[in-house]
Amino acid sequence: MLWRQAVLALPMAGFFAVIHGSGAGAFVRALQMSLVFSYVIGFLLWLLGHFVLPRLPEKPGESSTSAVLRISLMYTVTSILGAGLSAWILHVTIMPGFLGSGRGVATVAMYTLLFSVLFTGVILAFIFYRDAIQRAKAEQELDLARRIQRAFLISQFPSSPRIDVHAVNVSSRQVSGDFYDVVPTGDSLLLAIADVSGKGVAAALMSSMLQASLRTQAGTVDSVAGILLSMNRLLCGGAPTGKFATFFLARVDETTMRFHYANAGHNYPMLRRADGAVQELDQGGLLLGIQEDIQLSESSLQLSPGDCVVLYTDGITEAANGRNELFGEQKLARFLSALPRALSASEIADRTLAEVRAHLDGVEPGDDMTLVVLRVRGEAGSTGTTSSG
Repeated sequence: MLWRQAVLALPMAGFFAVIHGSGAGAFVRALQMSLVFSYVIGFLLWLLGHFVLPRLPEKPGESSTSAVLRISLMYTVTSILGAGLSAWILHVTIMPGFLGSGRGVATVAMYTLLFSVLFTGVILAFIFYRDAIQRAKAEQELDLARRIQRAFLISQFPSSPRIDVHAVNVSSRQVSGDFYDVVPTGDSLLLAIADVSGKGVAAALMSSMLQASLRTQAGTVDSVAGILLSMNRLLCGGAPTGKFATFFLARVDETTMRFHYANAGHNYPMLRRADGAVQELDQGGLLLGIQEDIQLSESSLQLSPGDCVVLYTDGITEAANGRNELFGEQKLARFLSALPRALSASEIADRTLAEVRAHLDGVEPGDDMTLVVLRVRGEAGSTGTTSSG
């Protein structure tokens, strides 16, 4: 502020030196006046910007235009008060009688007008410049988070004679911590879907860390509940970040078609049997990263030809249209039940997303929408029973 206020005082000093006289003496006198006005007003505006405005409560529903006008008015009033204070300082210090004549009062009024406009304009220009820089940095961070997120979302899925798998992630304007993974492990396949709290780079990096932990354990730990418990210890034992994650993990044996799963606070996946019946896989436990000592049960069920399992994040069921109506679990279940039985996993995913978009009816989704679909190939046969282990 020291150098900026001195620079701002120079053109004003030259202007008033021309008006009130010529020569070095007139310029020095005008410069003294300008410096006092410049520093007093600049200091008051600095106090306003650093101590008053940050403590003012936000007005709910206020438009950006109204906010700018309100801030501009506050800066203008502060500049006028600063000009009056500057005139009084000059009057009692280096220029006695400064306010003792009509000419002095007219000079103060002129200074007040010019400095108020000048300083208000400079401060607002600085505010807009700072906001533009912050928006650019925020957009750069979001772009980095999107690239991190895209880097660990696989696009090529393993295929086998008995299993068809497909996954998709549709990003919203924000960057969430959604991620999925499909990991072959010999004669079995791991399916994972998760949602990390928060948004931005931190959520994307935490998702990447969880995926790395999953792939590290995939070939050595048979229990899906055991893998999730290990991830939970990793989250709780590291530096406190205040973040947590929901996580659903399943292992399907391609020989027996037994489906083992554990759920750490994630949305309940839906199993659609070959006959169209839909059930939620509603076994689960506490989400990851809240406390180290948690219990997670592991359940299993038998898959048959024509069955499919749909994993999803809350961006699907909580998608809200213009009337604030959520898509919801019940609508998702009815939609899956009515789908043709011969559809592939990718077709099921695409049609589900199309149905959610139709529900949104042009409204921008507020969260990422992520789906993982597993379908058992072949003709419909007998269905298995559910058991817990």
